[in-house]
Amino acid sequence: MHLVGRNLFRKASHTARNTPTYLRGGNVTFIEPHMWPPNSLDLNPVDCAAWGALQQMVYQRRRFKTNNQLKQAIVTEWGKLLERFIDGAIGQWRHRIEWVVPQQGEQIENLM
Repeated sequence: MHLVGRNLFRKASHTARNTPTYLRGGNVTFIEPHMWPPNSLDLNPVDCAAWGALQQMVYQRRRFKTNNQLKQAIVTEWGKLLERFIDGAIGQWRHRIEWVVPQQGEQIENLM
């Protein structure tokens, strides 16, 4: 991942391996890779909440003619997402695990 101001961008997987080391060096609190659930959108707090909110913010009353306009809108709106909103999404992680385990990894969206 690449941090620019408050904006965090995903990099290619070969550079992503260095991300946890980088974050630890900056005293950043994050979920360690060994705790990441494999292939579960229901357990990824960013997919569950932040991307949905970001999508609403980006497309609210707007249409884009170019990819660059869309990219700029995404970066701008990401900067407006409140940290407490993202923290709240992450705070739902344990609750979501408690829903996913009995479902044996099946999607839980219809249960919540």
